[in-house]
Amino acid sequence: ITAFFSDVQGFTGISENLGPREIVELLNEFLTEMTNIILKHEGTVDKFEGDAIIAFFGAPNVQPDHAARSLAACVEMQQRLARLRARWEAAGKPALKMRIGVCTGTAVVGNMGSQNRMDYTMMGDTVNTASRLEGLNKLYGIYTLMSESTFRAAGDGYFVREIDSVKVAGKKAPVAVYELIGRYDDAGESMQTLVQQYGRGLEAYRRREWDRAAACFERALSISSTDGPSRTMRDRCRRFKADPPPDSWDGSYDVRTKF
Repeated sequence: ITAFFSDVQGFTGISENLGPREIVELLNEFLTEMTNIILKHEGTVDKFEGDAIIAFFGAPNVQPDHAARSLAACVEMQQRLARLRARWEAAGKPALKMRIGVCTGTAVVGNMGSQNRMDYTMMGDTVNTASRLEGLNKLYGIYTLMSESTFRAAGDGYFVREIDSVKVAGKKAPVAVYELIGRYDDAGESMQTLVQQYGRGLEAYRRREWDRAAACFERALSISSTDGPSRTMRDRCRRFKADPPPDSWDGSYDVRTKF
């Protein structure tokens, strides 16, 4: 399956400034719009946890293209949310932003729970990784992050960049993570150039060439000063130049805390 986790950025702070009815109305509209897109792409909505959506693609119906379906849903959800933000801002409502994590792999899917109450849900390392990737977006200032397994399974048609290799909480082996920017046809020339510079910086970073890597990330920032991954990696290169990782370093970043 492909597991899907989403969460609204800063929702606790947003809810402090709204009354209970306003929170419910805003959340109902948001969850309805996002759920409709998941269902359109034949995903299964597992549950809602406040403002969070947990879903999966590939069960109960077998879908050989479940990874591609998940990415199509992610792109459409973020595009729809951008239009909703414009409408909410015009009406004086909070403009919600959503972080998404997806991971493709094996999982146990079925009825789980107590004898008196069960949910049709998913469980396993794939599910845990998707949850971690949703939170990991915060570290890089982005909004849709996928595992390498999803990237490989989804095929062509999506504009993606490799962000980093990380060791997330609960896993020993590093996971290569990729940002879903959009459909490839939607990528402008400047964004393609930025991604190329970022890729060169990532290669130099893994060779421990801190100055060269930082310069590449700086060039990416000259194209878009708000690019979160480039800023994060540039600052990390500067820290590693002053305090290098051990000789046994495998190029991955150790993220042991939950976000």
